[in-house]
Amino acid sequence: MELSNQIGGMGARGEGTSILTEMNSRGILVVVFWILWLNPRMVDAVDRTKCILPQAVSQVILADRGDQDWKQKIVEKSLPNRPITRAGVLPTDALGIGDRSTGGDLDWHRYMAVWQADHNDLAVRRWLGLPVQDEVQVATRRGRVSPRFLPWMPGSFVVLQTPHFEILSRADAESSQRIARDVERLYWVWTQMYFPMWAGRDQVAVVMDDWDPSQLSVAEHLSRQANQRLSSQTRHRIVLLPDAKTYQLTVSNPQIAAGASANVAASEGFYSDTLATSFFYPQENLSSLAHEIAHQLFEEATDRPRRTRTAGTTKDFWLIEGIAGHFESFHAGFSLASVGGWQSDRLQYVRYQTLIAQQLIAPIEELVGNRAAIQTHGDLSRWYSQSILQTHYAMDTFAASPDQGAPPKSLHRPSLLKRLADIYRVDVSDFPTLQSADPTWTADRIDRFLLVDDAVIESNPAYDDATSLCLAGCDVTDAGWALIPPMPRVRWFDASRTPISSRQTRRILDGADRIEQLSLEATQIDNNVIEIVARQKRLRELDVSWTPIDDTFAAGLAACPSIETVWLTGTKVSDATLSVLAKLPDLKTVDVQRTAVSDSGITTLRQSHPDWEINPLNLAP
Repeated sequence: MELSNQIGGMGARGEGTSILTEMNSRGILVVVFWILWLNPRMVDAVDRTKCILPQAVSQVILADRGDQDWKQKIVEKSLPNRPITRAGVLPTDALGIGDRSTGGDLDWHRYMAVWQADHNDLAVRRWLGLPVQDEVQVATRRGRVSPRFLPWMPGSFVVLQTPHFEILSRADAESSQRIARDVERLYWVWTQMYFPMWAGRDQVAVVMDDWDPSQLSVAEHLSRQANQRLSSQTRHRIVLLPDAKTYQLTVSNPQIAAGASANVAASEGFYSDTLATSFFYPQENLSSLAHEIAHQLFEEATDRPRRTRTAGTTKDFWLIEGIAGHFESFHAGFSLASVGGWQSDRLQYVRYQTLIAQQLIAPIEELVGNRAAIQTHGDLSRWYSQSILQTHYAMDTFAASPDQGAPPKSLHRPSLLKRLADIYRVDVSDFPTLQSADPTWTADRIDRFLLVDDAVIESNPAYDDATSLCLAGCDVTDAGWALIPPMPRVRWFDASRTPISSRQTRRILDGADRIEQLSLEATQIDNNVIEIVARQKRLRELDVSWTPIDDTFAAGLAACPSIETVWLTGTKVSDATLSVLAKLPDLKTVDVQRTAVSDSGITTLRQSHPDWEINPLNLAP
């Protein structure tokens, strides 16, 4: 995932633009605090949806996605004043089912009851299609015949089959096995969240129709259904390439890229609805995989008319991309997974756009259009971020219940699910919760949804594998920052206009050595963050404006040969720092206004580097 701003069509997830260079602005701190004061939180943000993952009887084999113990603690966090069930999952009302217990809603409740049942019970495992001794059944064989669009010689690839996917792979064995397990986890979580649209919902209804929970446990009921089990008519096809270069060459093939956006070759994952195939290569995180698998399952695993493609025709293409962008926030723990939340990489960019750059939030009416029209959009990156923001808002926000201990009520999720059902032409007339929902909603509190404070972080702790984290302009204190774990993989870190200290900055960024953009503007940091800066060999942009750093800080800058932009506005640096900046080979932009730098020092710098942009802010004297 490239920083925080990815663009493209179905699967075209390309690079973003520079946050600090494109939108760096000053003098609006008062406005940000005015927003915080005027708009107190009116809703309790459930933030993340918790779902249950398959478990093995004897062991659980997890992909290496960071600190799994930490993740498990996070996904087990409950709603305020709401106890966790025995299985450790949130009550089903958090999925948007509501209190109704008839028709399809009742089937949905029953399906979740199966997942909450003891995974050690063989009847439960048999019905879900889980192997006895593992979480996922993966069969591997030598590839013989490849699809026509993929001219691979027999024996040049392997085929991995899971219960719901067939993977044609040229990647290494370890990566292939890991991705096979990951896509099965994504499948099971998708069925729990989008049960009303899932093609397997009728099987659930048939098997669970006569279950009386007052008489029999789930396991006892399923033990009497020995001949019944969930089954899938077809497996969903995935092509797994060994690396990014091979992936780019493959998806650039006109036979594969036909109808796709122009930047598909720069993407990190691609689902072709014409070929009913997803294309990937092994990556460090799950975001691209989750995004494209969401596209694939909505097209292929929903209870909708066959041989119809949706993405290219609907005017609500924003929601097709928005829901896939929301699914990117998938995180797996030991037995639970979570989707959504303030820490979603896609929300970091739009949080900066809204709270710092003061860009207006686009209403849904401005996002509407079919795929062909959207791909010619003048600002595609903003369209994507705004579409995903609207989707996160509808999926993640719940209103607090006036009754003590009662579960919060979903504000807009049933409306979003109804709109999705309309897009994919799925009949949800048997689901009372969705039938009573208006497929439109008013996002009148969406600005407050983006604001994060200490309480939000406390109830929805941060994951440690983030590549982007922007809390700029949020009401996070230094105590709130103390709740953030070390983030060794972060590439964009923005704590500007918050009171983060050098101590917390050093702790969070301890081990991080791939930072490309670092913004600590108007924070409580000082020269003690030098070692963090000096360690970054990929750092392109640095903002430490309006902090008490001085010429001592220049030692850290000297160790960053890749740096292109430096904001030192309002600091205590002098001409001594200019002599260090003058030696940086890639520097292009620097601002040292309101510092101890002399006019003669600026003149000398301009003469030695006439192509540099010096003091671009043009602050009034």
